[in-house]
Amino acid sequence: MNNQTKNEALMDAVSYHDLKAVEYCLEIGANPNYTHYKDEEEPNGYIQPTTPLRLVMFCISDNLLEEEDLRQFAEIASILIKHGADPKPAMQMAESRYGKYDPTAEKNQFMDVWSIVANAK
Repeated sequence: MNNQTKNEALMDAVSYHDLKAVEYCLEIGANPNYTHYKDEEEPNGYIQPTTPLRLVMFCISDNLLEEEDLRQFAEIASILIKHGADPKPAMQMAESRYGKYDPTAEKNQFMDVWSIVANAK
């Protein structure tokens, strides 16, 4: 499997919030900072789900997600960050979509995911 295929498989695994597939893709060498295209190549590129962690932040806004789905996205965010995913692009997109991150906001599954990304070092 070439790098492009691994990276696209990682993006698919994130979109389906398939934790085992995300872990597998990273184990075989998928890039946690993979980008479909550079922000400057797309108008509004910085608000598009072009990286795995941005895709997490994009997906959590789906109103049809259940608590278990959001818990899986929280785990995926943690794993991506543990494997070196840069949280800055995801935060830029999230704050553009949802407003400035507020660490004192009411706790819920959505904010749990956002908190993982916001507090990544």
